[in-house]
Amino acid sequence: MKRTYILCLIWMTILLACNKDFVRLQPQDLIADNQAYASSAAVQALVAALYNDLSGAGYEDFTYGQGSNYMSVWTDEAVQSYAWSDPSIIGVIPNGQFGNWWPYDLIRRQNDFIAKIVNATNLGAADRNQYLQEVRFLRALTYFGLVKRYGGVPLVTKVLTTADNLKIPRSTAQQIYDFVASELDDIIGSNGLQAGGPLRVTNAAALALKCRAMLYAASEAKYGHVQLNGLVGIPSSMANTYWQKAYEAARAIITSDKFKLFQGSSDPAKNFQLLFNGRDAATNPEAILAEAYSLPNRGHSFDYYNSPQSFRVDYGNSVNPVIELVEEFEYTDGTPGKLKIVDDRGNPIRYNNPADLFKGKDPRFFASIQYPGAEWHANKDPQGGYIELRRGIVNGTDTLINEDLTKTYGTAPYTIAFTGKDGPTTTADPTKSGFYQKKYLIEDANFTPNDGQSHQPWLVFRYGEVLLNFAEAAVELGKPGDALSAINQIRARAGIKLLSMVGLSQVRHERRVELAFENHRYWDLRRWHIADQVLNATTFHALFPWLNWKANTNPAQMQYTFTIAPIPVKPGRTFPPRLYYEQIDVSGANSYLAQNPGY
Repeated sequence: MKRTYILCLIWMTILLACNKDFVRLQPQDLIADNQAYASSAAVQALVAALYNDLSGAGYEDFTYGQGSNYMSVWTDEAVQSYAWSDPSIIGVIPNGQFGNWWPYDLIRRQNDFIAKIVNATNLGAADRNQYLQEVRFLRALTYFGLVKRYGGVPLVTKVLTTADNLKIPRSTAQQIYDFVASELDDIIGSNGLQAGGPLRVTNAAALALKCRAMLYAASEAKYGHVQLNGLVGIPSSMANTYWQKAYEAARAIITSDKFKLFQGSSDPAKNFQLLFNGRDAATNPEAILAEAYSLPNRGHSFDYYNSPQSFRVDYGNSVNPVIELVEEFEYTDGTPGKLKIVDDRGNPIRYNNPADLFKGKDPRFFASIQYPGAEWHANKDPQGGYIELRRGIVNGTDTLINEDLTKTYGTAPYTIAFTGKDGPTTTADPTKSGFYQKKYLIEDANFTPNDGQSHQPWLVFRYGEVLLNFAEAAVELGKPGDALSAINQIRARAGIKLLSMVGLSQVRHERRVELAFENHRYWDLRRWHIADQVLNATTFHALFPWLNWKANTNPAQMQYTFTIAPIPVKPGRTFPPRLYYEQIDVSGANSYLAQNPGY
């Protein structure tokens, strides 16, 4: 008898007590199909398992990034700290880094549920329809994950048997995007998704997925090229059709007045920080769909992999933002974000406190990135409640460096470590760029970042992204006024000067800073077909703080200067054009499938 992954009885009880917040749960057991549809509780548990399957399958929209596979370190956002990791060793982004995701086993389970739920007579019609539309949404999301990787793929909407033709050819990319759109339209029109919070699919989530998917389809049509008779690429004549669909889906969310930008603090930087490390997505007015966690039964390890050097438990340090991203964050007066490390004559500017270098930056910078001298109160503040980043010491004409964090310089009572307690170093594990990621990290002195003990939710869809999607579609459709209104809502919440006009470059810039580290940048570079230009033997840069030594002086009273230097990751990051469409594994049962260009 075929068996289906669902939750055990204790999780069914929790589910019923959690207002059916399916995204919060984790499958724990197996039960036979003849029991899976026998009761409302069993069906709820089965749907919860199907939600969880997406994160279990490694789909980035449902997975906190961690370790060497985190997307940012393969883009122009960050580098990987660990010298032994693939992103630190491999220059050319390899095939399958975010491909090798071919979840037809998951699609089979989705199709199986869609076929059987209509006969679950122990449920009322409204409940059957609710569950049916939720799983259709999950299937549409799965196909979106496939089409953005591979282009067209086999479209399978029923459980196949040996009586069926199992050699289903690839549909065109346009057909897959159209399937996603039509499914979502039908879901929305079915009135099956009753009002609910962000921990369960609603009509708003369906609109958010449609908005994102149609944005990708439009980009593919405008900036890509049709190849293999449409298996990859979409005719350029379709671009405006898809821009319009994205625009209308975003506008439907905006005009519903059900969501708004998060405002949890009057301090813009603190507000943006709380948006991502809050513990209750259900009360977040910006969350459209979120994956939630509930300790002790279900947690993740984001803090374990990303806490700064002196605050970590084991791994830590993983994602190191690069100076190229840091300087994308403007100053609050709207001027470009280039750091002021030299004066008009090219002489190094001296700062009493290294944190002073960043004064006036876009508040989103302070919420997204840990920088030299930043306050940080976590893990019982084991090393003083701040991020100490120092590359070395300058004494007259001598530049003094020691990679050993324990080695000191000077004579008592005036001694200090050559290197800051948090780096940066060119060896070992501390940051290689002079920065750490802050977005998502839990700032709590009583929190210890152990493996599996993080609990902050992951925002799958949020209102801020919808506004940016709307702005992009509006610009592409020649509606700059609509785009300006949306972008300025984002900038007003951020606490940065509003724009008087907006074009495509401003929209793309705003996406880069607002959505940093949210698994969007890699796909944005791909869908705009600029990844092979932005990442073409590209060397990224680090910020190195230097303590300027003064004899017979307390180091706390000494000044800092800064230099910008290439990060010692060789060779530079390169995106080969073939990666606009991932390689398909055409071995075994898939040997009949047409391969993508360049493989």
